[in-house]
Amino acid sequence: MFKLTYYRRIQLSFLLLIFIPLIAVSTISFLLIRSSMVEKLQLSNENFLNVMTDEMNKTVDDVTFASHFIVNDVNVRNNLKSFADTKRINNYNDYVLFTQIQDLFNLINTKPLNNNIRMYLVNRQNFVISSGSEKLTGVSSSVAQLMKRVDLKEPEKLQWLGMADSGFGGRSYYIARVIFDSREKQYVSVLFVSIADSYFNKLLSPVEFGKVALFDSSGELISGNLDLSLDNSDPNNNVRTFRNISKSSWKLVYEASEKEWSGQISRTFYTGLLVVILLFLVFLMTSILIAKRLHSPIHKLQRVVRQFGLGNLDVRLEVKGRDDIAELGHTLNIMLDQLQQLIHDIEQEQEQKRVMELEALFMQIRPHFLINTLNSIKCSLILQQDKLHSGIIDSLMSLLRAYLKVNEPTTLEEECKLLTHYVDIMKIRSEIPLKLDIELEPETKGLIVPKLILQPLVENAIVHGFVDHPSPTIRVSSYQAAGGIMIEIKDNGIGIEEETLGRLNRRLMFDDNEDGSYQRVGLINVVQRLRLTFGEEATMTISNLQQGGTLVSLYLPLEMHHVFLSGGMNNV
Repeated sequence: MFKLTYYRRIQLSFLLLIFIPLIAVSTISFLLIRSSMVEKLQLSNENFLNVMTDEMNKTVDDVTFASHFIVNDVNVRNNLKSFADTKRINNYNDYVLFTQIQDLFNLINTKPLNNNIRMYLVNRQNFVISSGSEKLTGVSSSVAQLMKRVDLKEPEKLQWLGMADSGFGGRSYYIARVIFDSREKQYVSVLFVSIADSYFNKLLSPVEFGKVALFDSSGELISGNLDLSLDNSDPNNNVRTFRNISKSSWKLVYEASEKEWSGQISRTFYTGLLVVILLFLVFLMTSILIAKRLHSPIHKLQRVVRQFGLGNLDVRLEVKGRDDIAELGHTLNIMLDQLQQLIHDIEQEQEQKRVMELEALFMQIRPHFLINTLNSIKCSLILQQDKLHSGIIDSLMSLLRAYLKVNEPTTLEEECKLLTHYVDIMKIRSEIPLKLDIELEPETKGLIVPKLILQPLVENAIVHGFVDHPSPTIRVSSYQAAGGIMIEIKDNGIGIEEETLGRLNRRLMFDDNEDGSYQRVGLINVVQRLRLTFGEEATMTISNLQQGGTLVSLYLPLEMHHVFLSGGMNNV
């Protein structure tokens, strides 16, 4: 099964970090370039369409101007009226009229018309007068067909007749205007304007991108691409643009497909993408070979560590060269030597620990032997009715039992009983008339405290406070305080100097800035045991009493601890 090792993850990440950004950048570049090129092509074609539209509008304006000039000029109308029924030039008068009408065309031509535009006047007898000098044989043959398209009842209006044979081997678009005599209520002549098909072809031919065509109002194709139609029936939803030629019934249609827009760009992109994929495959194979060689030392390191973990403590890596891997191998060998030595030391330590545990079990026999011996002496003293010494031995036995179970907690009441036994022994040992008073509020007797927690405080008062004191007294009391219990140990000794007292209190508060040369190990141990049991809020302070003596105050917070009361255990 394929395992995605750390080495393979690094290699895969390395390849992805190259391949994915490369593909992303190529795709984004392609989209941006295609969008930019399409916009530029569209803008270019829009500008070209605007140029074509302006050119055709100018041509229509020229035709309109010429027709208006002929219709609205009085002399021209009179000449046309006189020439309306002339079949041929038979006399001088007909020639004069013909010449005047020719001069009219020459006058119109002073305003430059397109070379592909011709104008013809046809009277009621189908006599044709041309604006040019070409022979009229071909034109005359198509006049009859054109006259059928003219609505003679629509004078003074341009009529867009459509495409027809020009009579010169091509086709032209014809526009007609009826010149009407309002007095005689009949038309005088018809003005035909022809625009050669070559004009439209030349105008539309520069379009290299997309298709363009010119239609009239009936949807008949005037010029342009034969595949286009006026209605948008193409199922490919190609982009179409329309331009209406003002003052005419023409409509310019432009159509282009997205495939035409982006075809060349897409082919270039896919070719580049194929090259990128091929280069990526070559890079992949090369990187695998190089990475395999680079990973070989790491694989050896891995094998050595695995064998060491399986218990072969003597396995070591063969170090070659001076590169980073060689340095790592050398460091690994040193670490394996240290681990082997450490394992050996731990094994020896465990063996020594087992021996010490056996010795400790053996040593526990001795305190029990002493307790049994003291108990025999106590019984002998009782038989001899020596109550004083039998009581001292009984107190000593209680302390010995407490020392054997010093790690077990006890109640405050039991702790004070041990204090009583301790004071009895110290009275005999120090030969002082020491008096111990204990006043515990009933609610505090069941408080769980560490065993022998008060004995160092009483011992400190006896050793340091009662020097040649005639009636030494120690009073232990407890009462409930805000959120906890207060325990006080008072004595009527000589007290403590203020400087020493300040330094001692600072040490009990664990002030790190306090000089550590002044030590009270017993007091420090009491504070530490209290904080381990009751938390960091547990405090111990020492102060001098006004009437003489010393007061030690212990505050024990009880929010998260248990106390034993006379009726059981309650949460405080």
